[in-house]
Amino acid sequence: MQSRLLIAKREYLFEEEIGFKLTGSLIDCFDYMNSNTLHPMMVAGLVFWLSSAALCVAVVRGAPTEGFVMVPGTSDHIAITDCVRVIRDRDTGVARVDRVLHNARGYGWDAPGARIRFRTDSASVEVHLIFSAKHIGPARNSVGFYRIDGQANDGWRFTRPKGATLPGDDTLNLVLPVPTGAGFHDYELILPYGDSVDLKGVTVVPTARWETPAARPKTRWVAFGDSVTHGFTSSAVVHSYPFQVGEMMNWEVINAGIGGRGCMASDGALLAEMNADVFSIMIGVNNWQGGTGLDAFRAQMTGLVERLMKGRPRALIYVITPLWVAPSWKPATATHSLEDYRIIIREVVAWFATERLHVIEGPSLIDEDSALFDKVSVHPNDAGFAQMADRLVKTFNR
Repeated sequence: MQSRLLIAKREYLFEEEIGFKLTGSLIDCFDYMNSNTLHPMMVAGLVFWLSSAALCVAVVRGAPTEGFVMVPGTSDHIAITDCVRVIRDRDTGVARVDRVLHNARGYGWDAPGARIRFRTDSASVEVHLIFSAKHIGPARNSVGFYRIDGQANDGWRFTRPKGATLPGDDTLNLVLPVPTGAGFHDYELILPYGDSVDLKGVTVVPTARWETPAARPKTRWVAFGDSVTHGFTSSAVVHSYPFQVGEMMNWEVINAGIGGRGCMASDGALLAEMNADVFSIMIGVNNWQGGTGLDAFRAQMTGLVERLMKGRPRALIYVITPLWVAPSWKPATATHSLEDYRIIIREVVAWFATERLHVIEGPSLIDEDSALFDKVSVHPNDAGFAQMADRLVKTFNR
């Protein structure tokens, strides 16, 4: 098995009962090839010691470890949450997320913020992911994260293996650090917002036992929208506004944002099929950029809200008007001002006249400062998303 440990520290020393030392300085890169194979437990112990100090990223690529047991991704031991639905292929053992809302770019197969969760006492844990060819759009962000026993570490991340031909299938075998000491531990993978990732399985020791992971939070929120909700152009899924709001509110989040989406009445019925307590709709900037007529936009927005309200008669619904966009951003096909679309959204919400339907003014969520946005001015950057998340939380808590 081939492993690569990227270690950043001036001086380090690791020696435990597993029986080996590693010393070095500054930034060193050690490759253990077939001639220097390490047992997975040794790798896992070393990785946990280093990564607990935020010093390393450890990724293993290649065939699953021999002499261990691989539990398929379809196993009941493994929960996949924070998503619309999960397709479990019992023939192949592969599980994947289907967001139901699809487009020609394959973004419906992305799983922004979906979580793979399991609890085991195995002394070695290796997760097998397939970065699939289903995401075919040019915009891509493949960075995911993992947590152990509820603890996060910015160094605990994974991504599509380098050198892959896109779009294409590529397997990533990820050895997770196992905490020292016997007993059960909780493992959670947070999937990237801009790539399609399937779960092939989890390899453990033959004697491993399993327990049901803790339930996700009681309140479930569906965040629907376009590329801004999808996560573009944050640097990683944990910086997208739906993920950050979910963490601060302690909500389970279903990210139903689809890059390039415009307002369509039919999406209201699809959203109504999602079992949630809270819905947010942030749509319209692509209608503005594409020159959708105002009457047509009004009809589509009215139909979307009406179908969602009918299908989810008890849910709270927030409709967010498009964010501020720098005046320098002038789409060639736009035929009306962005404010014209905001006015229609306000009027549609007012027309329904119900206390469970609310407008949130998008321009109030992020300051009118280009430094908070990407070079594609309709997309916030990490700083803009952080501000947006903070202000949305304050609104939701009123």
